[in-house]
Amino acid sequence: MKIENKLINHLMLSGKKETGEKNLLKSIKELQKNSRKKSNGIFQLAFIYSTPIFKLHRIKNKNRKKNKSNKFREIPGFIKNKEARISLAIKFILFNTKKRGESFYKKFKKEVLLNAKNKGNSIETKNELQKSVLTKKHFFLYYRWN
Repeated sequence: MKIENKLINHLMLSGKKETGEKNLLKSIKELQKNSRKKSNGIFQLAFIYSTPIFKLHRIKNKNRKKNKSNKFREIPGFIKNKEARISLAIKFILFNTKKRGESFYKKFKKEVLLNAKNKGNSIETKNELQKSVLTKKHFFLYYRWN
């Protein structure tokens, strides 16, 4: 129930919760038409596969040098909160569905189905994020491990 509310909140357009609910219901109906599994199981698999473990925090450099290329330093951090991980997975899925083309709920359905099979675009963005975290692992000593 919490994940459904979180998904609806991410789907909201200009503060209208009804549009998010409509888009979610349409995509659930499309999922049930095209697959044998229950839609809840498909959503669970999609969120599990696209959930990242690490996140990059952008921190502004305090150096007063004229080198403008290094304005920000990206420090990797571990995401402890389960709800934050799920929220980031939802953001990855929605980011990859907002490309132009067909209607939203059809693109959302396709992305969720691909993620449930561990082949979607949001899984690729998650893997790219994890690779960039590994390249910046020497910055882990700046992260607060509280």
